[in-house]
Amino acid sequence: MSFRLFIYYCALCGGAGAFGGWALGRWLARSPGVFNSGLKGLFLGLGIALLLGLLDALWVYSLRRVFAVFSRVLLAVVIGSAGGLLGGIVGQLLVNQWNKDYLLVAGWVLTGLLIGVSLGVFDLLAALARNQETRGPMRKTLNGLIGGAFGGILGGVIYVLADGRLKAFFESKPYDALWTPSSWGFVILGMCIGLLIGLAQVILKEAWLKVEAGFRPGREQILSKQVITIGRAERCDIGLFGDAQVEKVHCKIVRKGDDYILTDEGTASGTYVNDERVDGPRTLRSGDRIRLGRCVLRFGERAKRR
Repeated sequence: MSFRLFIYYCALCGGAGAFGGWALGRWLARSPGVFNSGLKGLFLGLGIALLLGLLDALWVYSLRRVFAVFSRVLLAVVIGSAGGLLGGIVGQLLVNQWNKDYLLVAGWVLTGLLIGVSLGVFDLLAALARNQETRGPMRKTLNGLIGGAFGGILGGVIYVLADGRLKAFFESKPYDALWTPSSWGFVILGMCIGLLIGLAQVILKEAWLKVEAGFRPGREQILSKQVITIGRAERCDIGLFGDAQVEKVHCKIVRKGDDYILTDEGTASGTYVNDERVDGPRTLRSGDRIRLGRCVLRFGERAKRR
């Protein structure tokens, strides 16, 4: 998918996950108190992390890689749920101590922060297990942390303001219990967390590829791993299916320091950069046009500081 769609879906998944978490919390944690606030926060974090983790996993992998998708989502859910639990408890403790509703924001910041981190932890652990460079996964984790924290601040502030305003509005009107002020507040909170996480990942990205021709043109992929494989095999990071001239593993992009180096895997049809055949390692520059078979990719990179 494109970066624009990714941001849009992040916001939708955040809102939908938050509403699902609110519904579970309303059903299972009806009594007031610190523990029940933590339980509601847990379901909030679970719902948002589940949908955002699934979206991120499907952006990285195809649906056929069930185990890889499941592993990423499961880890995101565990971390996101823990963030929601801690956020709900911390926020309620602060409110009980000083009797100020706006202190709930601190709890939601913690929740958003850990949900954002959850999207990059799998890649970070995988890089450590393979003894690979961790700079890319660390960057993704940090971007998620930044986006989640700011999403928690924005969503938390709107949540507190909306909760007070909507209570005053609904008190004088009959309404369906499902659509209470807190449900709207949770949806707004979830949408803000999802939106800011998606924005941070896209705006703060370092390098990316865009498919200009071939399988699913318009697709964009952030390069957050040390080694990116390109080909028509299911295990490839960027799959280019339906082109017989593209080998199962056609070429690789390896990050070395600040450089991204393209190498062809000894294919018969070859790999071309700006219409020049790649005979050995080729350092990519922003705007380079990579062609393999009938597929064309465009490499993009943030300007480096010299």
